[in-house]
Amino acid sequence: MSSENVLLARQPIYDRSQELAGYELLFRPENTEDMPNFDGNIATSRVLLNAFTESDIEKITGGAPAFVNFTRELLINPPPFNPEHIIVEVLEDIHIDNEVINAIKNLKAKGYRIALDDFVMDERYKPLLSMTDIIKLELPAMNQSELSSTISFLRNFNVTLLAEKIETAKEYRVCKELGCDLFQGYFLSKPEIIKGRKLPQNKLAVLQLIGELQNPTVNITQLNQIISKDPTLSFKLLKLVNSAAYRRAKTIESIHMAVMMLGISKIKSWSSLLALSKMEDKPINLRQISLTRAKLCELMASKLSPDQNDLYFTTGLLSCLDIYFDTPLPELLESIPLEGTISSALLQYKGKAGLALHTAKLYEQSKWQGIHWNLLEKFNITKLDMNKFFIESAVWASEHCDI
Repeated sequence: MSSENVLLARQPIYDRSQELAGYELLFRPENTEDMPNFDGNIATSRVLLNAFTESDIEKITGGAPAFVNFTRELLINPPPFNPEHIIVEVLEDIHIDNEVINAIKNLKAKGYRIALDDFVMDERYKPLLSMTDIIKLELPAMNQSELSSTISFLRNFNVTLLAEKIETAKEYRVCKELGCDLFQGYFLSKPEIIKGRKLPQNKLAVLQLIGELQNPTVNITQLNQIISKDPTLSFKLLKLVNSAAYRRAKTIESIHMAVMMLGISKIKSWSSLLALSKMEDKPINLRQISLTRAKLCELMASKLSPDQNDLYFTTGLLSCLDIYFDTPLPELLESIPLEGTISSALLQYKGKAGLALHTAKLYEQSKWQGIHWNLLEKFNITKLDMNKFFIESAVWASEHCDI
């Protein structure tokens, strides 16, 4: 198995307020046929090395703790990393004997937090419960009755309960009501669509603003007028163009100067993002998901369409509109005039921009087997490139999330 066959991703973990509490770092072979030859010790070693050498792990996880799967061998011979940044996940298939118990005692003594993965009611876990900080409960493997009784039992111990594989807002609410503390899954990256519900006025205003900004026929004068009508957007945009990312010798003091400096395409992208950031009913981590996806599409443009970076960024950003508005994307786009390339990429994954978006969405959820690797290879995008692009996107999004 070559190193290019192994892909790195992260899966978000949220608290009861839907704020980011950590990430599980995933390191798996892209093809299922590689699994028989896949060495978990090598995988975990690589994920740690990648996270600490390619970039600071704090940047990859936005300062949140990283949950990392430890095999038996790595429990007994742990890598010398700072325990402040890592939560050790004890996999469910590890045989728990005296050697493993002593190894976990040593890790606890060094300051590591311990999580038990895919917990079930079993006597073999009894020696570990007093040393465990977090217990992960797999929702699909339990019905509500089993989950409720397991949670009642575990409340006798000083542990944090994490429900994993939560894919919808409804599943999140059920687990929250049953008493779980943390939630792992992609429920924040999917809209909670309620049929027949009208958009609130504040959201409708944001959508109309994005529509004006994204009009393909808008010129510099019109763009300046649109942005200037919104004082909050104007302030945020000027703050952005005067930040370290764009700073010039002379301070940019007007929207007109900002548009001239950055260009229409980039201003349209950033203004749309800043408009979305005004929607206070959505958790801040949704902005990070949007930014990561937009940046990942932009980086892929360097290979697919080098002269269309801003268009690819916008495509990635607007692909999250349904999550912000809890409304199907085709319905939202009826009111937004878009360039044909962006529209067809968003709705049918057509063209190279569609390929980038399709790849980005699958990669961020570690659904690697659905990615069209054969098409990407024609544009010289390798699995190693995607690893680098994803890490760069995650770090960049973390740095820009508070805009």
